[in-house]
Amino acid sequence: MRFSKIALGVGLAAAAMFTAAQAATFTADYRHEYRSEWGENFDRICLIGAFENGIGFYVDSSFKSGSERPGNPEYDEGQWGDFVTNATEMSLWWGYKIKDTGFTITPGIITESTSSATGYKPYLRLQYNTDFGLWFAIRPRYDYWRYDDASADQKNGRIDAWVGYSYGNFGINYNYTYMWALNDKADGTTRTMYDNDDWNYEQNLSMNYRLGKWNPYIEFGDIAVSNTSDDRQLRLRVGIQYTFD
Repeated sequence: MRFSKIALGVGLAAAAMFTAAQAATFTADYRHEYRSEWGENFDRICLIGAFENGIGFYVDSSFKSGSERPGNPEYDEGQWGDFVTNATEMSLWWGYKIKDTGFTITPGIITESTSSATGYKPYLRLQYNTDFGLWFAIRPRYDYWRYDDASADQKNGRIDAWVGYSYGNFGINYNYTYMWALNDKADGTTRTMYDNDDWNYEQNLSMNYRLGKWNPYIEFGDIAVSNTSDDRQLRLRVGIQYTFD
C-alpha cells in the first residue's frame, strides 16, 4: 500500500490542531454496512473533530468480512469470518459561514488508501440553511486514484447534492451523487463505471435522532452492482455516534 505524503500531512495537521485548539468537539462514529447483491458486510470506525473556527477533520478505518471476492466458491464461508482491511481515510476541511445569509462554503480534501491505490479527493461544498430547518447543499469533487502501475491511474468527476430537514432532535436528508470518468484506459478504450458506460450514480436516504450525546442513524442507499451491468443493489448502513464534551 502506498501511503501518500498528502494523507500523512492531513493526519499531522489534524494532530496539531488537536493540541492547539482552545475549543473543539470530538465525535466517535461506528457504522455497519450491508450490500444486498452478494451479502457483503463492511464496518467502519471514525473519529471526527470540529473546531470553533470552522476547521474540521476525520480519520477512519474500515474493514470487510471475507477475504475472497464475491463469486468465489469460498466467499460465503468467510462473510462473517476473517476480517480484512478495506481502506483508511482522512479528511481536512474549513467551513466559512457567510454572515447573515445562511450560506456556508467549505473547501476540503479527502485522502483514501487501500492495499493497491491512494485516492486524492479535493472538493468545494456550498450549503444553505433556512431558519425553519430545511437545508440544501451541493459539492463538486475531483477524484484522482494513483496505482502502483501508473497506467492504471483513474481520474473521475463527481457532484453530490443534498436536501435535508431538521426538526428538534430528528434529521432526514436525501443525497444524489453523479460520477463520470475523466480518463480512458491505458489502451485507449473507455473506462466503464456502470452498465458498460463511463458514468454512474448513487442515491441515499438518511435519518438520525439525537439522544443527548448519542446520535443513532440509518441510511438506505441505491448503488450499482458492477461496471458491466445495469443491476442495482441496496446498501444499508446503520451506525451510532457519541460526542465528547
